[in-house]
Amino acid sequence: MVGCFGLSDDNHPSHFPLDRLVENWPRLDVWMLLQCGGLVEGAVTMLQWGDRGYQLARQTPDILVDGTCIAVVWDEPMARVSRPWFECPACGQRCRHVYLRDTIACRRCHGLENASRHLRRQTPGVGRVERLRRKLGGCDIRPFAPLPARRRGRSRAYHAKLVALIFAEEAKLIGHLGCVVHDLKRRICIRKSKGKW
Repeated sequence: MVGCFGLSDDNHPSHFPLDRLVENWPRLDVWMLLQCGGLVEGAVTMLQWGDRGYQLARQTPDILVDGTCIAVVWDEPMARVSRPWFECPACGQRCRHVYLRDTIACRRCHGLENASRHLRRQTPGVGRVERLRRKLGGCDIRPFAPLPARRRGRSRAYHAKLVALIFAEEAKLIGHLGCVVHDLKRRICIRKSKGKW
């Protein structure tokens, strides 16, 4: 969004680096390994991500990933129910997933975050409007679309409450967009005064 406003030299980019997202790196899930038999003593498994392959070998109590030893620890949350966990080679914390980057470690050690944490950061409130419109049902979930009449079987009070909440959130969005327009006008004036427009 910043580039379309002509501020390619912005010191505070509004995007999150793609190499810091969990979804962009291969990972091992210890619970999936348990389900598919990868934690059986002596099991050797080949994993393939794109052009990169990994060999897993189980040697009790650890698992080897291309020669790197990762400890597998077990807990018992209920009587006679055991769960496996990886022990992060870097920090020693118990984790369900380890990520296969330069070094094998947990999400925290690599500083990775989920992409869902970075959705709709430029326009706060859009997600709330979509959620309320889904609850209302029978209408477009995009903000500012026409709202339908009350559905049969739904109470008037509940319908009126949802409509009021939607209008309140959309009013906040209008306020936010007004601030964006004001900022853009200010930036244009500054650039014109510097002779860059």
